Amino acid sequence: MDAAPPPPNRPQRPSAPPPSGRPIALAPSDGLDELARWAASERVNDAARSRAEQRRHNEAEASEATMAGQLTHLSESARPALVDTVSGNRMRGRIAATGLDFCVITAASGPVMVPTTAIAAVSEAPGTLGNRPTPDPPPFAIETSGATLGEALAALAAERPLVQIAAGGRNWRGQLTSAGADMVSVAAKPGSADTATSHIAIAAIDNLAVLDR
Repeated sequence: MDAAPPPPNRPQRPSAPPPSGRPIALAPSDGLDELARWAASERVNDAARSRAEQRRHNEAEASEATMAGQLTHLSESARPALVDTVSGNRMRGRIAATGLDFCVITAASGPVMVPTTAIAAVSEAPGTLGNRPTPDPPPFAIETSGATLGEALAALAAERPLVQIAAGGRNWRGQLTSAGADMVSVAAKPGSADTATSHIAIAAIDNLAVLDR
């Protein structure tokens, strides 16, 4: 068998010249103009999607913003708070606990229960509360996160503590003896201006301070 003939000699391509460091000018026919337009369009679309996502996020936050949510946030942050009520009372302290329709403030005078409906404004207080020990648990023996104000008052009344209740533009001071579906009963201390037991509507309570347990 005859051997295959050798392949023909192919001319060698000249090697590419070394780069000169100068930009190379390309014609529009190279497709770079179209690529640049596409990249610019994508940047515009990305910016529009980012703005739309941020707008949806802001709208979701606004729709979920509630007074109870703000109280919970302050409670978790352990920052001092200022709580102003619709009756013009102001309390400063730590939000120790929150229930379904109330919060507990650890004020300088002791724990204060405030219905959410009585709160006019709440904000972070300037400064700090100092190096104080962890506040005592709420003054009642039930889980606050699922409790209503009426349930918390009923649990507190079982201890018959000395309280001061702001309601109807005045203060009642005495022993909390009972709590019903829509009212609490406070027995006046001997020698006070109130000589009998007062029955106070829970819906009218601005705040209830626990003075002694």
